[in-house]
Amino acid sequence: MLVCTHVLADRLLVRDWLSGLPWQDAAPEWLGNERHLLPAVLRLDQLDDTQHEEIARCLAVETASAILIRSDLSADALARRLARHVTVTLADDSAAVLRFADPGVFIHLLWILPLPHLASLCDGASGWWVPHHDLWHELQFRDRPEAVWSRLDEAQSIALANVGLVNDTLATLPAVPDLKQLWRCSQEINQWLCVAQSKFGLACASDCVAFARHGCLLGEGFTGHPKLAPYLHEAATNPGLYAEASALLEESDWDNVIDDIEQMNRKREVS
Repeated sequence: MLVCTHVLADRLLVRDWLSGLPWQDAAPEWLGNERHLLPAVLRLDQLDDTQHEEIARCLAVETASAILIRSDLSADALARRLARHVTVTLADDSAAVLRFADPGVFIHLLWILPLPHLASLCDGASGWWVPHHDLWHELQFRDRPEAVWSRLDEAQSIALANVGLVNDTLATLPAVPDLKQLWRCSQEINQWLCVAQSKFGLACASDCVAFARHGCLLGEGFTGHPKLAPYLHEAATNPGLYAEASALLEESDWDNVIDDIEQMNRKREVS
């Protein structure tokens, strides 16, 4: 199983795994009642052969639901270090639970969190492996800056809140197996989500996802196109309208939208 020593998992995602595994909860005491939703750590050399085989089977699926770590720490010591990062302070001084043990969240923290925050989160581990598109990607954090776990700024807080919408949008686009390309695509999606939320007042998840998808595929011109603009402007007070109406457009309508945007872009280049 590579050269890892520990499994890090979100309890909620591995509830169907073999029972009786010696998990160590990475949960601060004041969140003890929520431990079934929080990270847990498993040290591989504490497993018997049957348990080891079962873990290997669970991690061999196309979309594995855990992260692998290399560390000299015991499971308990590593869990205590990780427990410090279960919550993060947002720009408005509120606290948010950080589900970093979910691979679908962790993979975005690598572009959302500042390097000092990543250094703090990854303290105590020399290597991490995250699953993405049926492959395990090794992340080695060398030349780390001084570890800091402080309040996020507004842009980072918004990006963190948008992680679920980013993943929902990615699911509607062609697969992006390369991690660096995924981060670029995710950042672009987040930018479109911010426009949807701040400029057009969209709050419905389906509207935001449709908007971000159209932004990535069509570019800036789509927001003012007569086929889409009326729905877009009404969606702030009629949640779900933009997603529903745009989904009902015929293929010929989309061809016309694309042609119009391309013509507009050509005119802009000439001028």
